[in-house]
Amino acid sequence: MTKKQRLIDFIPCLAAVVLSVVCVFVYFFAFRKSYYLDVVKAAMVPVCALVIPVINLIFKIRIPFAFNIAVAAFAFCGLDLASVLCFYDFVPYFDKMLHTAFGIVGAFGVMMALLYGKGERMKPWCFFLVILLGVLGLAALWEIFEYTVSAITGADLQRWAPDFAEVGTMTVEDFFKTYNPLWDTIWDIIVAFIGVILFFGIILIDKFCKYRMCKSIYSQVNYRGKRREEKQDAPTGEE
Repeated sequence: MTKKQRLIDFIPCLAAVVLSVVCVFVYFFAFRKSYYLDVVKAAMVPVCALVIPVINLIFKIRIPFAFNIAVAAFAFCGLDLASVLCFYDFVPYFDKMLHTAFGIVGAFGVMMALLYGKGERMKPWCFFLVILLGVLGLAALWEIFEYTVSAITGADLQRWAPDFAEVGTMTVEDFFKTYNPLWDTIWDIIVAFIGVILFFGIILIDKFCKYRMCKSIYSQVNYRGKRREEKQDAPTGEE
């Protein structure tokens, strides 16, 4: 990887820093409050955007720049917009849209991890099953993270707390007919599953298009694999 490529990798992170700062200013101006957890969330966006560049540096690989942008954009939408600026409250089903997008982006991430780990040698059904289970596992880990943060900070990340303003004169029995604290958690995982199915559809379309959509991913992984095999086959003392 050239120096120029390394610098380009950090562009999404720099953009995330600017956007997060803007969101924090809007947050303070619009809501006129200071909740440390929301500021921490905004600060985590550039950190998420650093993941791909750091992986590229450590493992000396070149994960496609488009995926780098996708991770940064997802972090921005999920933390800055949804959580800090409360898009969850203003945009219907915004949370479910994000978890569906997580299924798609996460599936691409698992696929690339498998390809860099010689996953192309697996049988197709096993390859895609591992992607599905990998994304569902990540979705479950995220729910565990939300639960843990909620337990420690008292925040309602999983949106389990009922809106008592709407209870009125309802009886306890009537209330629990319409309120299920597990609804958000289970549906987050379900829509992530739907996202993986959409990813499979993208890969199927890509196959019919002669693998033009994901060409950069396949070519970079194959190039690295060929270089590794050449080094292994080279005589002692030669590269």
